[in-house]
Amino acid sequence: MRERDTGTALATAAAWGGAVAFLVCLLVRKVAPYPRWDLLGCLAVCAAALLAWWWSASGRTGSGRKTPARPASGGRRIRWWPERRVPLVLLALTAWPLPLFMLFSSTTDSSPQVAAIRAHGPRISAVTIVQVHHSYLKKGKGYSYYESAVTVTVPVGDTATGRSGKGTPRLEGTMRSSRPPHPGIRFPGLYAPGDLAAGVILDTRAQLRSLLGGPAGPQDLVVLGVWSIFPLACAGTAFRRRAAALPWDGVSGDGEPRMLRVRIAGAGAGDRLGRPVRGSKSYGPLLSPALHLISPSGNRDLLLERCLDPVPLAEALLSAEGQLYWAPKPEDRPEHSVPALLVLDDGRYVRGTTTIGTPPHAPAGAPVAVPVPDELRAIRPVGPYALWQPQVHGPGLVCFAAAFLAVVLLVSGAGYNNGALRIACLLVAAAGPVVGLVLINRWRTHYLRRLVRRA
Repeated sequence: MRERDTGTALATAAAWGGAVAFLVCLLVRKVAPYPRWDLLGCLAVCAAALLAWWWSASGRTGSGRKTPARPASGGRRIRWWPERRVPLVLLALTAWPLPLFMLFSSTTDSSPQVAAIRAHGPRISAVTIVQVHHSYLKKGKGYSYYESAVTVTVPVGDTATGRSGKGTPRLEGTMRSSRPPHPGIRFPGLYAPGDLAAGVILDTRAQLRSLLGGPAGPQDLVVLGVWSIFPLACAGTAFRRRAAALPWDGVSGDGEPRMLRVRIAGAGAGDRLGRPVRGSKSYGPLLSPALHLISPSGNRDLLLERCLDPVPLAEALLSAEGQLYWAPKPEDRPEHSVPALLVLDDGRYVRGTTTIGTPPHAPAGAPVAVPVPDELRAIRPVGPYALWQPQVHGPGLVCFAAAFLAVVLLVSGAGYNNGALRIACLLVAAAGPVVGLVLINRWRTHYLRRLVRRA
């Protein structure tokens, strides 16, 4: 158990910085000889930052101790951080495809043909189409182009032929265009006058320059620009001021505020069934961690966010006393869970939900004359809490490590001239984080079910 501190925040920022640097390196220099030391350096920064985060979050720095309660001095410090978890996870999931797409585009373009052309004096110049073998229209949602197999003549001069002959070399290649090509049309081509056996690559000049170590072409930038809408929207949601709730949000609403004097007795889990919102159906039930609360008039559970581990939290707060606030509405059903706020006597708070229930199984508490008492303005979130939960995060960590290793193999050149290995690494890199989150969610559910059986 430890407080969220500067060390974990800096490690997280460093990991994100390494990922951004990875993407920038691919944008500035899309294709380069393997191994890509610039990309490996970025991955090393990410690995070191994640290791530092784990070392700090698991309490191995020796600073994992509880801190005394103190009043919060600013609006940000009193907000309940776990409610940012979902938008932050969505931000990571939507941002991950950006460097992965650029990596896929880079490894696909890093072909033996490109390497052969680069090794023998590459040249980008306009070539002339002399024959169109076939041309097919390919259409999809949002795109349409012609893919054609053509024969072109390339200007080489005496450098390649060794003589001033009248003929010009002919090379075969494929091209994409918005209209069917015809003989006589000139089109940009990349080839090596000193090694015509390497063939010719036909594309726009910007795309051809990216094959020679230049920046990413416009096609890649368009794809990145369109997809960037999703992580930007998630970032706006995660980092806006109201992304993390104030302690009394939803507790002092239109309902009938109630208050109950309670004492924390242990940890457990329970089903959370949210009340309908604006005529929609209620969500859940969702198995959630809980703090067991006891009072002279009966017991209640404070259901927490699923990212919290209730066991160490309950151990740190065992026997602590405080006031539980919630505000049921007349139309709420007994099985509905409503926002609740537990304010401890030392000025800290825990935010969650509590099931309305029916007396005597769930004490109704006493009415509160003032929905938000003045003393609630100075409270701060409870701590410490566990960032690293081995019984939950362990299986997912294996998937994340496999995805990271797949990226390392790709930038080291493991997939060069081996399409099957390249596709396998890309699939592992893309699916690893998603499978990891699914496993974390499943193991968290199993862990909470064990808490239910233990209770």
